[in-house]
Amino acid sequence: MVSFSIFVIAAYLAVLVFALINRGQTVSHPWLFLLRGFFPSWRFFDAPGSQPRLFVRVMGDDDQWSQGSLFIPRAPFRFRDLFYNSENNLRLAEQTLVDHLSLDLHTLSGDQSAESLVSYLLVQRLAHAVAKTVARGQSMKAFQFEIRLIPGLGDPVSEELLLISPIFKEADYVS
Repeated sequence: MVSFSIFVIAAYLAVLVFALINRGQTVSHPWLFLLRGFFPSWRFFDAPGSQPRLFVRVMGDDDQWSQGSLFIPRAPFRFRDLFYNSENNLRLAEQTLVDHLSLDLHTLSGDQSAESLVSYLLVQRLAHAVAKTVARGQSMKAFQFEIRLIPGLGDPVSEELLLISPIFKEADYVS
């Protein structure tokens, strides 16, 4: 049993060394794509640049759209979070989901629709949850989300719009 554990750790380290040697090359094999959650992404350290962000807007009872609300995943810090921090881990996973959708949109082929991506469907669910918090207890008729690339610090380039979703009607809205 111990030798199997050593083999798994050695294989993991070998993949990391291989990834460091072949930096900058895109790996596009479908099986490796499924394993991307197990290996750290070093793109964050390459260069500061544009960051994908989720914007959500909501249509209320008055048929008026709210301004697009920027979703920034922040969890409050508490002392116990030093030992167990599930809420912040969830917020980081939500932002990682938006990052994955941005990467998937960049690698999307011309004949493929964004709605067919699993990351799109997961961000749609995240946007629905964010829309409910944006509505703040008011009834919500519909919502829509956008993925925008926000420039990094000191970057003079304006933001770039990657995706505008269709309008999603709220299922439990009764008129």
